[in-house]
Amino acid sequence: MSGSGLSRIHILGAGAVGLLFAAHLRQAGHPITLLLRTQAAVDRFERQGCRISVVNDWMRANPARSRLLAPGEPIAPCAVDDIQAETPAGTHAAIGKLILATKAQDTLRAFADVRSRLDAQSTVVMLQNGMGAFEAIQRELYAHAAAPAFIVGTNAHGCLRRASDEFSTHHTAMGTCRLALRPAVAGSAPPDSALELLTALGALPLDVAVVNWSDLQPLLLLKLAANAIINPATALAGCHNRSMRLLKHTDGHAGIQGFVALACAEIAAIYARAHPHLHAELSAQAIEEYVAHIIDVTAQNRSSMLQDVAGGRPTEVEWINGYLVRLGQQHGVPTPVNAALYGLVKLKESTARE
Repeated sequence: MSGSGLSRIHILGAGAVGLLFAAHLRQAGHPITLLLRTQAAVDRFERQGCRISVVNDWMRANPARSRLLAPGEPIAPCAVDDIQAETPAGTHAAIGKLILATKAQDTLRAFADVRSRLDAQSTVVMLQNGMGAFEAIQRELYAHAAAPAFIVGTNAHGCLRRASDEFSTHHTAMGTCRLALRPAVAGSAPPDSALELLTALGALPLDVAVVNWSDLQPLLLLKLAANAIINPATALAGCHNRSMRLLKHTDGHAGIQGFVALACAEIAAIYARAHPHLHAELSAQAIEEYVAHIIDVTAQNRSSMLQDVAGGRPTEVEWINGYLVRLGQQHGVPTPVNAALYGLVKLKESTARE
C-alpha cells in the first residue's frame, strides 16, 4: 500500500470509530495521519510499529462468516501499518482532508487546536453522536471567517476499544454509514477535497452511502433518539445493550418497554414541533421501531455513555438528552423523560469521579 497519488487524510479522534475508519482508509491505499492528544501518545504509537488493528467480532453474528470459525476460536486481528501520527500542534502543515471522530463533548476544543491548519479548500467530516457540535463550531470559530466544507455523517457500526489495547478497535456489529455535504452558508461550490473524501469513504466496505442533506437529517434525528434512550438507560443500569430487549412486561408493569414507548412519544412530540416537514418519518412508532432495531444489532455492545461513566469520564449527555431538552424548551414541548435522564446521568458522572 504505497498511497501514491492519493492525498493525505488526517483523523482527529483515535477512539473506536476513528481507528475503524483510519484502518479501512489505509488498507485502501490512502496515506493516513492520526492526530493524537499528546506527544506521549505519539511515542507509544510509534513504539508499537505505527500500526492499527481491527478485530472483526461482527463475523460471529454473521451466518456465512461464523461457519468459518471453530467454536470458541478467536478472531485474528487485521493489522494495518505505515500510519503516521502527530499532535495537533506538532506542525503547521496544512490539512486538506480531516475526519473528526472525537466525542461530542471534546469536539469544539479538539477542532480549535487544528483550525489554523484548515482553510476554505479543506473538507471536514464529522462523525459525532448527538447534535449541536457543527453549530458550535460555526458559532465559535467561523462566525466571521471563511469555513472549510463540512460533511456530516451518521455511523451505525458497532465499535469498541479496550483500554488494554490503545490502538486496536473491535468492530462488534456491521452497520451502515451515511454522509451528506452540509449546505454552505454562502451557497458556494464545495472544494475538490470534498468530492475526493466522499469518493474515498464511499469505496470502503462499510456500507457507506452519500446522500442529500435533506435525506440525512431524519437519519441523524433517528440516531439521536436511539442514543437518547439506549445510552443513558444502559449507563445508569450498568448493562449491555442486550439487557434492554430481555426485560418484558411483568406483574402488570410496562417495565423497560413502557419506558422506551414513553421516551419515543416525547421525542416524537419534540420533532413534530421542531421539524414538522419530517413528521411522517419521525413518528413515535417509527422511532420505537428504529430503537428496537439498534438494540438488536448492538446487543453485545456496552454503550459509549456506559463506558465513559465506568471510566470516570464526562459523557455526551449534554449533546444528546441535553440537546433534546433545549430543543423542547425552544418549541414549547415538555420533556420530563429526557430531563430526568439528563439529570440522572449528570449525577452518575459526578459520583463516578468522587
